[in-house]
Amino acid sequence: MEINEVYKTLYTDLAPTFSELGFEVTVPEGTRHGDLPLFPRKNGSFLEYSGDKGKLRLVFSDSRIVLLSADKDAKSEDDSDYTPLSSFLFEPENYELRDVKSLGNELTEELREDFAPKQIQRRRQNTKAQATVTRSQVRSGALLYDPATLAVRLGGLFPELKDKYSAHLSYYDEFLCEDFFTKNVNSLVEETIRSRNSQKLKRLFNILNEVFEDGSNEVQDIIVVTVLGSIDYTDEMYNTVLENISDSMMEPFINVRKYLSKSRSARMRLENPPKYKPKKQKKGGGLMARLMGGSDNSLQQ
Repeated sequence: MEINEVYKTLYTDLAPTFSELGFEVTVPEGTRHGDLPLFPRKNGSFLEYSGDKGKLRLVFSDSRIVLLSADKDAKSEDDSDYTPLSSFLFEPENYELRDVKSLGNELTEELREDFAPKQIQRRRQNTKAQATVTRSQVRSGALLYDPATLAVRLGGLFPELKDKYSAHLSYYDEFLCEDFFTKNVNSLVEETIRSRNSQKLKRLFNILNEVFEDGSNEVQDIIVVTVLGSIDYTDEMYNTVLENISDSMMEPFINVRKYLSKSRSARMRLENPPKYKPKKQKKGGGLMARLMGGSDNSLQQ
């Protein structure tokens, strides 16, 4: 895509969210009617928004898009008064419209998480399809990322997952994470790894690494066993994963791959997750423990 086309798509798609949250775009002096309100700078450009909650900038520079925030009276041209909220790899020559739409979804989630009124945040958290863990909850130490959060975050990268996630919850009235990821997510992750698209790989592993690093044992199992463990790797694909996963995920991933390559029964259990049963309160061991056919063992030991 042409860079101006990317800018225009994001500007249009994010306009309702900025308006909903009480921010208005700042139009540079001399901007003609119908032109994008971009502030130019030496190595890129930025959009600026202001409101009672402060100022926001969406900065395009050095192959990245960065969302910044500051107080209402911030005036620095070099962003020195601003604090980064999110950062995304940005290579317009590798973007398709679908990728830009996905990026818009992720920015929308970040904006609503940080700036939506508390009553709206509570209402969204009480909505089944949005009952996820936010970055602010993780940063405060209140909660860890869970499988539902991973599913929703991946929906920003793969928009087709959103309807499937809602349909899954409506059908089962609960989130069956192994079933959902096996049927809906694994093939998309495998396709992304196989494609070696640097832009999409970076975004995929940004999500997987962040959720793994600050996630529950259950979601760590989902990432390393259910998702990455399910793939039939070529040497090139395997090396691609090793190049992109975080240091903390490296050892568990390698150990899972070694175990699955040696154990046919574990592979069969992985490919055939338990059939759905109505809710029961009794909890069993972790996924890795069930693959190994024994008591619970830490994935990272």
